[in-house]
Amino acid sequence: MKTVLVISSFVASSRVGATVSAFCLRRLGVETIVLPTTLMGRHPGWGAPGGGAAETAQIEDMWQAIRKQRLHFDAVLTGYMGHVDHAALSARIVQEVKQDNPEAIILVDPVMGDEGALYIPEDRAMMVKSQLVPLADILTPNVWELSYLTGKESETAPAIAQTAKDWSADTDILVTSVPVGGEIGALLVTPEESSLVQHKKFDKVPHGGGDALAATFLGHILLGLSPRQALEFSVASIFEVMSAAMELDAGELPIVRKQEALVQVDPLMSRKIEI
Repeated sequence: MKTVLVISSFVASSRVGATVSAFCLRRLGVETIVLPTTLMGRHPGWGAPGGGAAETAQIEDMWQAIRKQRLHFDAVLTGYMGHVDHAALSARIVQEVKQDNPEAIILVDPVMGDEGALYIPEDRAMMVKSQLVPLADILTPNVWELSYLTGKESETAPAIAQTAKDWSADTDILVTSVPVGGEIGALLVTPEESSLVQHKKFDKVPHGGGDALAATFLGHILLGLSPRQALEFSVASIFEVMSAAMELDAGELPIVRKQEALVQVDPLMSRKIEI
């Protein structure tokens, strides 16, 4: 059984951060250990979230206890950083995992902003960029986050693919929220090719889709799918969950109700993007 270390936010009543990513991985049959960067009651979009950022020393103490268990990690997924110091600590944890298992896959979800603006302080975003992004085997930014990381805005799928390729040719980059006509897509740029999956765009969906997609994509990679296959299956799964959220008028992703979509879904076929 594959095992993933997730370093991200814990939000008790909302399907975001590690709360949803750990569920997705476990439903796929991947053992998951969580180091929480926050301890909050609900997503801040609902109002005062309760709780707050986890103490960096507490995360460190938890990690040292986990290491004493001598667990074998096949991957690390980093997501929301609750404090500026979390990125540096997470980077050190990643390096320690790689020392124990040089083949471990590192997925960095640079959770920092969307729609033209950061939603974390800039010093924290810069720490994610400088400390964690260089360690990634897989990156999962949205379009705006990619532009923030690269310093270059791109509007079409071929231009976004070229930007990602020029910026980090050796990293697999899964870009979400890619505009494709009146639809929206997920674009995977690897050293070998660029592939796009697209589907209808929702007017509004609950938070957590990016967290769920990153975890599901990683889970499929660990279970032996190629990156392109992992793209097709993971986007199809999360699209089905989001579709259910719209039908049910759910304020949170109905990930438990629709969990079968994580393991039994018809893939959305991708197409190659020429750059």
